[in-house]
Amino acid sequence: MQYEHGRSPLDRLDQAAVHYASAVKLKPRDPQLHFLLGQVLEEQHYAAEMYGLKKTNEEDSQEPGMAEAAGREEEILAICRLHGFSSRPTLENQLKALDAELHQLKEQGLSGKADYIQTLFIWLSKRAGKDGRVCVSDEESWLHRALLKYLDAWSLRPESWEYGLHVGRLLLEQGRHREALPHLQVALALQPCQPALRFYSSLALLQQEGVSTSEEQKAVLFLHQGLEHTLALCCSQDGPHRGDVWKVTDPLSAINVQFLRGCLVLGELLQRTRPAQCHMTASQVYHTVVVLALRGVCRCVCRGQVAQQLEWVQLDAHFALLQSLTLQPPTAGKQLWVARRCQALSALIRLTTIAPCQELLNMQEKVCQIGVVTTPGSSQALCLLGIAQLAQHDDSPASERGQTALADARLSFRASVALEGTPVYGAAPEQLTAQKWWQDWMSRERKTEMKDEKQQSEGSMSAGPTGEAGPAGRGGARGRGAPVRGGATAAAKISAPGRGCKHLPTAKPIPQAASRGRAAFTRTIKTEVAAKAQVKVNSRTQASLMKTTADCCPTPEKAAAEAIPAEEQVFDSSCDLPTTLNCWSHTSRLGLARAYSRSPETREQACELFREVITKAPKVHDAYIELAELLVKTDPMAAVEVYCRFPLNPVHQQTFDDAFIVGEIVHILMKQELYDHPQLGPNLIAYGKLMGLGCLEKYIEVLDGKFKTNLLKTVYAGIHDKSMEDEDLQEFFKFKCWI
Repeated sequence: MQYEHGRSPLDRLDQAAVHYASAVKLKPRDPQLHFLLGQVLEEQHYAAEMYGLKKTNEEDSQEPGMAEAAGREEEILAICRLHGFSSRPTLENQLKALDAELHQLKEQGLSGKADYIQTLFIWLSKRAGKDGRVCVSDEESWLHRALLKYLDAWSLRPESWEYGLHVGRLLLEQGRHREALPHLQVALALQPCQPALRFYSSLALLQQEGVSTSEEQKAVLFLHQGLEHTLALCCSQDGPHRGDVWKVTDPLSAINVQFLRGCLVLGELLQRTRPAQCHMTASQVYHTVVVLALRGVCRCVCRGQVAQQLEWVQLDAHFALLQSLTLQPPTAGKQLWVARRCQALSALIRLTTIAPCQELLNMQEKVCQIGVVTTPGSSQALCLLGIAQLAQHDDSPASERGQTALADARLSFRASVALEGTPVYGAAPEQLTAQKWWQDWMSRERKTEMKDEKQQSEGSMSAGPTGEAGPAGRGGARGRGAPVRGGATAAAKISAPGRGCKHLPTAKPIPQAASRGRAAFTRTIKTEVAAKAQVKVNSRTQASLMKTTADCCPTPEKAAAEAIPAEEQVFDSSCDLPTTLNCWSHTSRLGLARAYSRSPETREQACELFREVITKAPKVHDAYIELAELLVKTDPMAAVEVYCRFPLNPVHQQTFDDAFIVGEIVHILMKQELYDHPQLGPNLIAYGKLMGLGCLEKYIEVLDGKFKTNLLKTVYAGIHDKSMEDEDLQEFFKFKCWI
């Protein structure tokens, strides 16, 4: 939002801050004035991060506008490419590239350019804060200034519970939980029934070391009461907190990221234990957090730190719901629900506005792995896994992990292609069982099953004498039933999430929880199935690795002949699953082509796959663009031929993606100085119509210098949809000395 000077809401906040500061100067011992000034300063943070309120004449603005921010992002990506990072590097790699560029410029003595790179580094590092701690700890930020004023107010009146609450809340958000706990506990002793005090004091207590079971139970109850209080106010038909008019500085505001992360901690603890006074389950808590975070995102006009933190809350809550679903006992239709949730969450991760980072890539990979474990015969699930693995490689291509991820991505894409025409709910293909993460998972499953069988046998032996002591009929029944009950109890203990309560509100239980979820979901796997799958891995993996892409597409007859019997399937056949077949998709082939293009040895295979995608899916822009990028360095005219194969719409129906292809044709032909090429004129016209004459200025200067006046007149007439004999154009051509 942009306002005139002196008329924006931000100017009103500035005026309020000036008035309160003047009042503090007149009465420095009045704690209420310090507190009100702190609230105004905190409002400044939300006004900038949620609504993007900026002054038009602010010369020393710390944050650029949307256009300037986009320009800075392009410059950072260009610097990343210079230092060998991928086209979509994570924030960590972007900071590494900027740091390397900064040192290089300093060594060359280019201090002016180095200062600008340092500005980009500081701007990007401030955006890297996921949980807001960077913003709170920054001494120049509004939240840090607000914390100082809250501390001033508390120092003047320590017996005020409200001052202690806000001091403890911001200290807790800053990660200083040991300092926050005394403030919150003293305030809670002064006002023991205040919901916000109960919530944040419990949150601070759970982050301490040596918390007893009774304290944990009490903390869970207080967190639950805080969430219930918020829901009651949100659902009320009247009052100051109705609907979306909740004050953003309220500690229990529905858009307060710190409060929502505390609710995530509540859901995590409810999975371990649920006191009798708590009426909500962990899944209900996670669903509530998703709804509240979504409403908060809708309120954020500006996609700043607050919006990205709320998106993180959404992703964490959805991931926790996926975990809780996998921990439930196997039922009819559960496999289908888990697969659908994995697909939806994977799409949400890909479409989020959060900048790529290692944590986001790990979450995406774990979600896709759960989806593959759920439906190992699904071509779509394997394709999504390949995309996630390829992203892991692009994050660190030179590392051992990156090379492993690239090999796994190729296997996943090949498996996705090979499964086309086969049932979705089938067995795991060879290319999947050859991957290390799958083999590790199978090994863990076998160990878990052996442990379950051992506990069941011990339970059976302990129940044997009891069965013999009773009547014959009843004793036999107990003897048969005891192992089942013992096994169920053991499985429940193993599948229970072994999470501790001392997590920060921003902690991510991704890898261990996802592993537990997959393990609990597949408890019904038979030991002999795992053994047979391992035998297949040893005997057929090497052969599968040597197959070409054409060999990875079996006919339906071949797939039916190699189908595995129903008793060897991984999941319980009692589930009523639809007999859906995997459809042909260009996405898997496009992903496999990208994976092959990462290595010089396999680029020929990549080109063949790109051409196959172009033939069968001619409207996919990425196939043309990426194939041309592979060819342009060695054979520029082959790249032009690839671009020219794209079926362009009429000029008035072209999109910006079409304009990119047209612009690349013009760029290559002009770079090769092929001014008489038959494709140059039509593409110059199409490019100028969509992007404007401004994008053709440098090309027009070059053509004018080469005396290509006929081509220039044709281009100008085509862009304006006029004849070359038009009077206005004739006057313009005379002015340009083209006649």
